[in-house]
Amino acid sequence: MKPSPLSAFHYANALTYLSLLSAVGAIAAAFRGSAGAAGALIGISVIADTFDGRFARMFTRTNGEREFGVQLDSLSDSIAFGVAPCVCMTVLAPRTDGWLALAWWGAFAAFASCAITRLAFYNVTHERSTGFVGLPVPIAALVWSSLLLVHPSPLTSVLVLVATAAAMILPLPVPRPRGVALALFVIWPAVVVAAHVWKL
Repeated sequence: MKPSPLSAFHYANALTYLSLLSAVGAIAAAFRGSAGAAGALIGISVIADTFDGRFARMFTRTNGEREFGVQLDSLSDSIAFGVAPCVCMTVLAPRTDGWLALAWWGAFAAFASCAITRLAFYNVTHERSTGFVGLPVPIAALVWSSLLLVHPSPLTSVLVLVATAAAMILPLPVPRPRGVALALFVIWPAVVVAAHVWKL
């Protein structure tokens, strides 16, 4: 049988798919007007993405399957953390007009563009570095999910989008969390998810 996209499905990528599906669910929740569900689902995406690589390494895979997993993770992240937060914010935010509307769409474009650029840069450099350069995309999305807890104004949302967009592409060294640092980091999205669920 010839290789096909269908044959590329592998249970080692289950958490990557979970992250993607949670983000799609966040968009659906936003269109239904549920900010709490949207924020919680983005938080779940972040948790799943944090552990998807570790989960995948538990399985024996060919070099091709490992490379596919890397590409799949990056494409999933571009949707889950580059596009989904912007769509959710746009749907949930109060209607804007005039210069603020232009600023909103400009910030949306900047965030998505910087997120995808950050992911592409990581793909071609991660084997040469033990940490991250620029704010990781899941953290940028988690900032948005946290902000949603306080129902930000459109102007505040624009400023946060622009700030996180810039942080993703600036030469900021970010150490990769391990051990206790990783456990402490996971507390952040877990608390955000719990807070959003509490408000439902």
